[in-house]
Amino acid sequence: MWPQHKVEVYERMVAELRHTLEGQSQGIPPQVRERLEGIIQGAVHTIETGAEIVAVGLPDLAPETVELPPVDSAVVGPVVAEPEPAEPAPAAAKPAIDPFRHGAHAEANRLVKARQLARWLWDRNITGEQVLGFTNKWRNKIARAAGVNPPSTLETWTVAVDLMARMEELAASGTQPEASERHHLDEHEQWATES
Repeated sequence: MWPQHKVEVYERMVAELRHTLEGQSQGIPPQVRERLEGIIQGAVHTIETGAEIVAVGLPDLAPETVELPPVDSAVVGPVVAEPEPAEPAPAAAKPAIDPFRHGAHAEANRLVKARQLARWLWDRNITGEQVLGFTNKWRNKIARAAGVNPPSTLETWTVAVDLMARMEELAASGTQPEASERHHLDEHEQWATES
């Protein structure tokens, strides 16, 4: 359960974002407005339907280290209330929730690690298909070379592949050429094929 002061700050933030979007809707490009509304709806949906936070004592991250992944507004649709069952269903056992794998802290750490991996892979021009085709042993070697503790699941690697796809779009658009530069192309052959 979130502490009350964090809930209040969250609710104020959502209200201010919605007010800003409504008040300045003419000046905001439609794609940006859609994306912001999707982010707001996704956050509200996650808070309303997500599991309670059960890990206590984990430190809060600094705001600049946490970035939510983009939310596809088509995925977050209107919430439809389910009809009440005629007879109460027997109590089903709740699945155990691993707070270290699915909590906000774990998500933030996964994103930081994926960013570092994506940048390292991008600099060496290693594609997402190649990364996902590598053996776990080779991916662990890559992670160590990138200065990252090897991820225990494929989730972090798929986030890194998604980030590289975004870099590909950025490079194709040509809007920020310095951000999409590759700095270690000479190491491509060393890492692109398993040895």
